[in-house]
Amino acid sequence: METIEAVKRLKESYRKLPGVGEKTAERMAYATLGFSEKDMQDFIASLENVVKNVHVCPNCGIYIDTPLCPICDDDSRDTDTLLVVTDAKSVISFEKTGKYHGKYFVLGGSLSPIKGIDPEKIRIPELKKRIVDNNIKEVILACNSTIEGETTSSFIRKYLEDTDAKITRLAYGLPVGADLEYVDELTIERSLDARTIYKGE
Repeated sequence: METIEAVKRLKESYRKLPGVGEKTAERMAYATLGFSEKDMQDFIASLENVVKNVHVCPNCGIYIDTPLCPICDDDSRDTDTLLVVTDAKSVISFEKTGKYHGKYFVLGGSLSPIKGIDPEKIRIPELKKRIVDNNIKEVILACNSTIEGETTSSFIRKYLEDTDAKITRLAYGLPVGADLEYVDELTIERSLDARTIYKGE
């Protein structure tokens, strides 16, 4: 017996989530069918709420559900330092440490010629404009320590050479090949404390 069309479509939706394969998506789809009517309605309402209310801050790139960004519009934060991350989830990782009190810039991805992701698609020109316009003193590169993340960091360092900002990077205490989302808070905090001037190769 073939999977009914409605469940097949639900499974395909779940497969779009990171790390979810065929079997996991199928289990999630059938588990959803087991929801009570109330749980199903709450699930649908949660998705609709995200679609309706969550948007990207045009300044830093984090997801917010309020008119004002809680980070960009916080006058108590250090405006001289800008921490550059690959995705919005990484901001949460740094905020949990309570160690960083500057501003953020979310690229929204990493450079990848194979995937057709060039500097314009991950807001690198906008990054430079923000640095110049806001007279940023230090840019901390905190891209994922993957090949694509390292390529992105190297490109940004060279791209910003004609600005007055000091370019630093997180210490190599971070595991190679790891996404910041999965790194523990203490490791992130120590890497932030031990950041160094980015000299490149």
